[in-house]
Amino acid sequence: MDKQTNDALRASIPQISVENRLLITRGVMELSTKDVHEILMKVKNFDDFNEENDPWKEHDFGSFDYKGKEIFWKIDDYEGMEGYNLILTIMLAEEY
Repeated sequence: MDKQTNDALRASIPQISVENRLLITRGVMELSTKDVHEILMKVKNFDDFNEENDPWKEHDFGSFDYKGKEIFWKIDDYEGMEGYNLILTIMLAEEY
């Protein structure tokens, strides 16, 4: 995966293209609609990449604090398996 592809996927939130998927875990979905929207926007605009969280410079993982909860997001490349290519998962860190 390359960072341009991953950045483009996040930039397309909330309208992820058909061949890709956005997966939001139960823990995040149980938050208020406003909180979910704000988390989606934080993932979309995330730019705090560094050697610790992005050692291969692929922009495929990020984490941030949201109202005292740690949020993880991760992009996985399935290379066309199951009819899609990339899956962007957004979760509470405690769900990992």
